[in-house]
Amino acid sequence: MASRFRLQIAMILQIILCMLLITSPAIARDAIRIVDGFVSKVSDGNNVTVVTKNREKLKVRMYGIDAPELDKINRKTKRIIRPGQPFGIEAKSHLSSMVFGQDVRLAIMDIDTQKRMVAVVWVREKDFSKNVNIEMLKAGMAEAYTEYLIDEQYRNVFLEAEKEAREKKIRIWSLGLVYERPSVYRNK
Repeated sequence: MASRFRLQIAMILQIILCMLLITSPAIARDAIRIVDGFVSKVSDGNNVTVVTKNREKLKVRMYGIDAPELDKINRKTKRIIRPGQPFGIEAKSHLSSMVFGQDVRLAIMDIDTQKRMVAVVWVREKDFSKNVNIEMLKAGMAEAYTEYLIDEQYRNVFLEAEKEAREKKIRIWSLGLVYERPSVYRNK
């Protein structure tokens, strides 16, 4: 009788644990790997370098967002090969202000063709509760990269964050019909 009661309690606890994991917003359920580290470099509005606790350097492309492009500069001559997009510098600056030198948690969703970790970035605010990808969308510093935003857990939330910024016409959305998607700009 006592063993049956223990089994029932164990099953109830397992169900509760599963429900907590399913409803927890802090970590992606479909992440390949969860990694903690700090941001040592911000390359642009959607690319950072993270140094892990075991000193591994990871190049990270932020999952599900696409920020305006920066000037492309010839490394030898230091001349601009191709001008950047409006708000490219501002997007990099905004991302830097949130994450540079900060502890972050990466929910790595994929590895891209350039061998970058494609990740949702969470910055430490008590318990890594601030989703940087969503913050970039809400600030109008990036758009939802719908072509690669396949995880249902994030898709609706990212699209809603973009919609808020678009309706307020802030930053990239203030450009109206002049706005050009970064993916279109890159492929010209």
